[in-house]
Amino acid sequence: MLWFLLWFVLVVAAAAFLGSLARNLYRRAKAVMREAAAAADRLGAITAAMDESTAPRDTRSELR
Repeated sequence: MLWFLLWFVLVVAAAAFLGSLARNLYRRAKAVMREAAAAADRLGAITAAMDESTAPRDTRSELR
């Protein structure tokens, strides 16, 4: 009976430890993905601004 109790406690402790590690990894991955999304939004805004400034203008409408 003592061996069963010891193994049970060890398995429960290992499961709790691995669950804690998995939760921390999930939280960090969520934070990294949030930062990547914010960076992609900023890059999209910068790229759109660059495209607008380098786009060829229609000069024919200015001559009329």
